Amino acid sequence: MPLVHIVLLPVKADAPQELVDLVVSELNELAVHIPFVVSSRCGRTVTQRGKQYTHAVVVELERPDQLSVYADHPVHQAVLQKIKQIVSEETLAIDFDSV
Repeated sequence: MPLVHIVLLPVKADAPQELVDLVVSELNELAVHIPFVVSSRCGRTVTQRGKQYTHAVVVELERPDQLSVYADHPVHQAVLQKIKQIVSEETLAIDFDSV
């Protein structure tokens, strides 16, 4: 049973666009670098419904028990350090089993 990991990012208005673009690109490439990541998508909102959240990330893992391994994976940790440089406040995350 796959696990879906969703994160909402409140990117700062003054975050360097080059760094934001790099973060989005790296998040979209997670499946290339982490074998048990089935898919990953990241993008900027096209509406104002997300309030302070400007970007969303959706990552699908093969199994729920891989979430902690994913969290500690060096590729995830590297992009996480970049995310911390561009967000204005805490991110919002939710994880659920997908059938």
